[in-house]
Amino acid sequence: MIFLSKLLRLYINSSIHVAFAVLAFTCITYLDFDLDIQYHVLAFVFFSTIVAYTFVKYIPLLVSPNYKISNSLKLIYTLAAFSVIPVIFFLLYFDINAFLFIIGLTTLTLLYVLPFSPSAKNLRDVSGLKIFIIAIVWSGTTAILPLISSEIILNSFSTEELLYICSRFLIVVALIIPFEIRDLRLDQIYLKTLPQVLGVFRSKILALSFLLLSMFLFSCLMLDSYIYILMHFIIIVLVLKANRQNSFYYTSLWVEGVPILWFLTKYFFG
Repeated sequence: MIFLSKLLRLYINSSIHVAFAVLAFTCITYLDFDLDIQYHVLAFVFFSTIVAYTFVKYIPLLVSPNYKISNSLKLIYTLAAFSVIPVIFFLLYFDINAFLFIIGLTTLTLLYVLPFSPSAKNLRDVSGLKIFIIAIVWSGTTAILPLISSEIILNSFSTEELLYICSRFLIVVALIIPFEIRDLRLDQIYLKTLPQVLGVFRSKILALSFLLLSMFLFSCLMLDSYIYILMHFIIIVLVLKANRQNSFYYTSLWVEGVPILWFLTKYFFG
């Protein structure tokens, strides 16, 4: 039992779980627009998520002089290092438009961790910006990238596609709020996360408002309404139950696993 617990924690900490979540949202976009699945996109999204999350979460530890690297962290670094190989390989399959868009997302991810200059902050440390940067990268990766990889020009998106992207952004913000509530004890006050600025109750109200707006946008799109209502309801319950004492698994396994459940439900019952 202890072994299984350690294995599950390694699965989460190595960013494999979040990579499956990002992959699931990407697959949902392909299914929603009835597009031919681009498998190089899916492979790139999965492995690049592992690399990006490892970079964001663990690279800062390498510059900490007093931090001792554990065996599990060595495995995480090794997995990320090997994941760079398929990222570079599948990157070669993208056309110039998709490639430039990926460069933009990569730059945003790098600036999230690295400061603009030696005397400046990184984007993560800019007050109130953290949650929206993450939502932009997720929405760009899971909604915009599949569309432009299917030869849809970025500046010629239809109203339907724009509403879809906006809805994905709202959903991601709502999913991040339980993480920010959990991290109230850890986040520095200068970050001004939504729970720090608005409080837990008002942050939940904001998340619920975003979810209701997302449901409205989906009603305009007429996409498998019963599945989307069910998934929005599940997220609403998870947001309402979020608190500072939530366990590691509540957010990192269950909240982060919503896109995976969403995809499986749509794939088998949609």
